Amino acid sequence: MATPNTPTTTDAGDFLKKSEKSLKNYAVRKYDFTSFLKSAMIAINDNTTLSECLRTEAGKKSLFNAMRYAATTGLSLNPQEGKAALIGYKNKAGEMVLNYQIMKNGLIDLALSSGKVEFVTADLVRANDEFSIKKSASGDDYSFSPAIRDRGEVIGFVAALKLKGSATYVKWMSTEEVAEFRDKYSSMYKNRPDASPWTHSFNGMGIKTVMKALLRSVSISPDVDAAVKSDDYIEAEFTVHGTTADDAVTQLQTPSKPVKAEEGQGELL
Repeated sequence: MATPNTPTTTDAGDFLKKSEKSLKNYAVRKYDFTSFLKSAMIAINDNTTLSECLRTEAGKKSLFNAMRYAATTGLSLNPQEGKAALIGYKNKAGEMVLNYQIMKNGLIDLALSSGKVEFVTADLVRANDEFSIKKSASGDDYSFSPAIRDRGEVIGFVAALKLKGSATYVKWMSTEEVAEFRDKYSSMYKNRPDASPWTHSFNGMGIKTVMKALLRSVSISPDVDAAVKSDDYIEAEFTVHGTTADDAVTQLQTPSKPVKAEEGQGELL
């Protein structure tokens, strides 16, 4: 039996077309929905791993659920843009299924789209780089000069943003702090490390983690808050506890309490 509301077709374009009406219900911000669907079709058709999901009921269900999460932000799924991704992996039955991940570029895009941010960046820091942070009541200041040669091993991650006409905010996390965060909050890494992006790209996930930590500490826009909450919710709940997209959207539509900058230096909750 097909999962309720899940299209039965094996063609990506047809699948997305039949899903369109349902997916629109999950959009919690305004964006070009047609372009969003086209980006999804590009992602699926250009990747045989993703296309394989359309061959099984479990795969179709996972694609449908991943697309509902993706629709909450509307970030492009085109791999060339690096804003968000559909990631394929095999379940315990050996069937190809999907998960949704927001990427660093997607978070940056949402922050800049708010109109409140003048500059935003995130990067990894290596042992031989010159790096320092100075914090004050009026904002943060940092200096970062990557070594020209032999930068050494990765020792941490930094994210920074400057609000228009206001202060600069900087967040630093060591590799140990990032690993601690992963072990505490990533249900997929705990239960399916082979399928987790943490296993395949620790540095990439580290950069995204410090960016999300920064965005939690500065109130920018409901769209940014929703994207961070969506990514947190998927990572912590989706693959293990069977959380549905409906549950996630209910959580995302709950108003976020503004966070003071100084509160962002503690636990990443």
